[in-house]
Amino acid sequence: MITTTIPFAKLRASDANVRKDTAYSATGLAALAASIAGHGLLQPLIVSPARGKKTLFDVHAGGRRLAALGLLVEEGTLAKDHPVDVRLCEDEDAAARELSLAENLLHEPMTAAEECTAYRDIVAEGASAEDVARRFGVTVRHVHGRLRLADLAEPIFAALAQGEITLDVAMAYGAVSDHARQIAAWERCSNGWQSDNPQAIRRMVAAESLSGSDPIALFVGEAEYTAAGGRIERDLFAGEGEGTWTDVAIAQDLAMKKLTFEAEVAQLATKLAWVRPVLATRVSYDETRDLHGYYPQYSEPSVEAQARMAEIQMRLDAIGDELDRIEDEEEADALYDEQEQLSGEHDRLGKTDPIIPEDDLALIGTFLLLDREGRPTLAPQYYTSTKRASGHHAPGQEGSADGAGDNDSGIEADGHDAPADTLPRTLEEQLAKDRRDILALHVAHDPALALDLAIFSLARDHAGHFGYNDTGCSIRITDRFEPAGLKDIPPGRALEELEQVRVALPNDWALVEDSFASFLAFRALDEDARARWLAYAVSQSLQASLATGERRNPFQSQLGASLGIDVAQHWRPGAERFFDRLKKSQILAILGAIDPAMPGRYALAKKGELASAATKLCAGDAIVEPAIRARAITWTPEPMLFGTGAPVPDLEETSEGALEVEGEIEAEAEDGAGDEDESVLSDDDDDGIVELAAAA
Repeated sequence: MITTTIPFAKLRASDANVRKDTAYSATGLAALAASIAGHGLLQPLIVSPARGKKTLFDVHAGGRRLAALGLLVEEGTLAKDHPVDVRLCEDEDAAARELSLAENLLHEPMTAAEECTAYRDIVAEGASAEDVARRFGVTVRHVHGRLRLADLAEPIFAALAQGEITLDVAMAYGAVSDHARQIAAWERCSNGWQSDNPQAIRRMVAAESLSGSDPIALFVGEAEYTAAGGRIERDLFAGEGEGTWTDVAIAQDLAMKKLTFEAEVAQLATKLAWVRPVLATRVSYDETRDLHGYYPQYSEPSVEAQARMAEIQMRLDAIGDELDRIEDEEEADALYDEQEQLSGEHDRLGKTDPIIPEDDLALIGTFLLLDREGRPTLAPQYYTSTKRASGHHAPGQEGSADGAGDNDSGIEADGHDAPADTLPRTLEEQLAKDRRDILALHVAHDPALALDLAIFSLARDHAGHFGYNDTGCSIRITDRFEPAGLKDIPPGRALEELEQVRVALPNDWALVEDSFASFLAFRALDEDARARWLAYAVSQSLQASLATGERRNPFQSQLGASLGIDVAQHWRPGAERFFDRLKKSQILAILGAIDPAMPGRYALAKKGELASAATKLCAGDAIVEPAIRARAITWTPEPMLFGTGAPVPDLEETSEGALEVEGEIEAEAEDGAGDEDESVLSDDDDDGIVELAAAA
């Protein structure tokens, strides 16, 4: 081969090129053309004289570069006779195909990490982002995004470079530029089940910052915050008032000083004993831990207000009926917004002036909060440090000598242990699949059980049972009738663990094309490998089911109970997977089951804020009392639980073994009756009782 130049007009794409699809991306071709215009042709084309057209040359390697050159010629950037660097090959036949094949097979596109590093190095040499965008045919915003990624904390960028995380995950960590916060989120997420969930990562890295729309930020104002040394990070097109406030301590200090002054003014105006400033939109449990609610009388709303409240209540009832019928998410969101707006108006109309005796003013107080717009506002509840003060107490508290049952928030919780309304159909389907995956995970780890299920399911039809298959195990040529479930949500923890089980199984035998040879290869596996494959395959036959409702399946519920499955160990209610799909009243009812005081504290919160708070609480990340946390991290919706139905024996216990244990318990109970100093059962026997009790 010799290196030379040939005018562009004498070049044409070769028919021998192995890449026949030449419909190049317009965006990619424009970017390549911009690169050639800015840097020249970095790699020569490989050509040979065209057959029958001695004045023309066929391009065997570099068809996309040739198309980009053609684009520049059409635009007038280059002349038709522009000299193009080529490597001339005289052997047209074999060399043309070999060179074309080699270039297309060996070509490897630049990774996102390499692109980030390249842009960073070019900018470091003095070029601007606009220069880089123009030279490479990309947008300025694209360059800014890559430069932001190039500045990721070292372990995160290294993971991107090595392909351990995706570009979307890297961009989630890059939502803030503070390396300390990136590292903190990385250490929490990288080895967890949400390591590839960009939404969860964005929530985590943003936890230690304030958005420009946060009530604290709105209360302080940008001018005062930046004057005190506070920093604001903005996206490329963010406007005034938008962005992320990274110095939270500065913002909180400024806000507390301002709110303290406002609280002093409010105390003088209301003549209350105290008004305490709280940098929040609601009163927390810690603030009211040692206080008691005071419930004054209120004047009656005006006639006009009462009429409007009646209209609002009728519309709220109609909205509730509509939400039960519709399935379109956009329509539902619009109704939820209207519901919250009307509920707020109803509450405002009903909140008339309190009637507080002069003697009580010296004993009671309240809190000064921030509303969602960052405006100081007095909490609607009153509190006292004494056991009782005059005034009206909450319903059901009259006659309580010690104040037991006082609701710390001043608002009575609804007391429900579970949502009163039915779950949305799509959420119910998703829960059925999640519950099935938990049961499948346990079956996949228990080959003996899987074998029994497989034989039972296959033999049952031939053993005189011709009724409907109610086991929920489809170990036959059939459809599992998989429900649709929710859309665009990350996989559940059980499903991820099932995938880990599958990946760990030996798979070479399945790659053999001949079916019988594949069967022989499978039989050559050791007994343990075949058993693990059986367990996994049987686990994949399970149909989605729940403990209650239309997808109720008592067989699977009792099977899960016999395995002692604790759903909370494999599934927690998250925002996307659960709370976002519920009504606000349903979320409040769940919080009430965990802590009766919570519905009152969250009554005015928006649904999105409420869902995030409930997710954090049930994940064990909220700062609450140990008893409340224990209830929260184990709370599971009833349809997801196993164990409903008739008691079943432990599958690992033989009937004789169970009778022997029972006989030993009875005999030793008789021998040891009344003997409190001597242990009735050995440790092993005690474990047996626990197992039998759990199974029952």
